[in-house]
Amino acid sequence: MSSNSSNSSEAFRSQMVSRLYDTIPQDQLQSVLAVLDSALQDYDITRKPVALVPASGLPEVVKYYLASKAVENMSPGTLKIYRLRLEDFFRLTRKPFSDIRANDIRMYLYYCKSERHASDAYLDNIRRILSAFFGWLVANEYIVRNPCASIDSIKYQAPERTPLTSYELEELRWACQTIREKALVDFLFSTGIRVSECSDINQSDIDWELRSVIIRHGKGDKRRTVFFNAESELTLRKYLESRKDDNGALFVTIRAPHHRLGVKAIENEISKISQRCGKHVFPHKLRHTFATSGLRGGMPLDKLQALMGHAKPETTLIYAKQDQTDLQREHSRIYA
Repeated sequence: MSSNSSNSSEAFRSQMVSRLYDTIPQDQLQSVLAVLDSALQDYDITRKPVALVPASGLPEVVKYYLASKAVENMSPGTLKIYRLRLEDFFRLTRKPFSDIRANDIRMYLYYCKSERHASDAYLDNIRRILSAFFGWLVANEYIVRNPCASIDSIKYQAPERTPLTSYELEELRWACQTIREKALVDFLFSTGIRVSECSDINQSDIDWELRSVIIRHGKGDKRRTVFFNAESELTLRKYLESRKDDNGALFVTIRAPHHRLGVKAIENEISKISQRCGKHVFPHKLRHTFATSGLRGGMPLDKLQALMGHAKPETTLIYAKQDQTDLQREHSRIYA
């Protein structure tokens, strides 16, 4: 027997001892090993080579999965996040998808937590992405069982969502230094749209008579109509009248050649304004303020859900969390 074969046999025996140790009673283990050693004398054992996942690139099945999600209208941004997470997972585990077990996923999550100092919210997001992927593999008969099925969700304390007060909103407006900044703040608040949706809007999408705007590519590529108030109309008209470019986008960069204002650029604009007034404000906080104002003003949940482009009312209800001001006002109204 060659030395390589001998080493493989010893490795095989060691693995068998490890697996049998917790499986059968200790008084039977020696008898089983004696039979095993006798049988091994008649065979040369070699370790089967493992088809590792390449260090770069994605397994073909992941590409099929992402293609299926694209066909189901998953947003490009979400698709990118899924691709990056899955690519990182397979790059570090270095195992084919069919060989992935629950402990591989646990060790990957532990690595992200201990080495990358990932938050619990981030870890649970990774767990959900992996669970969705392996669930798809099961549904399409690539594997028999989802290895994520035995991994519990990771509990974390979600940051409390706090909308702007009417005073804080006015502070933000007063901190604007250009008509473009004021038009952007007014438009984001009065429509309640997502920053990505704001970036995509063209001037031709505006109906000035109805004070409405068509959102052609909402989340899930769904189309809807939203509305803006008179204050937003005034600042928006003044902003558009001040422009000298021929770009069809609603919001563009200040410097020529005046490109469409992208998501990151809009976020940066709101950040600069918020720093001037000493408040931490970002586009989604304006969307949150829109939702909270609607609920406090008595807008029916289904109408607010439609305006915000939520697929489920449960998502809209996130904004309905009562704060102490709401409770005090309702208590005074009933019991004063």
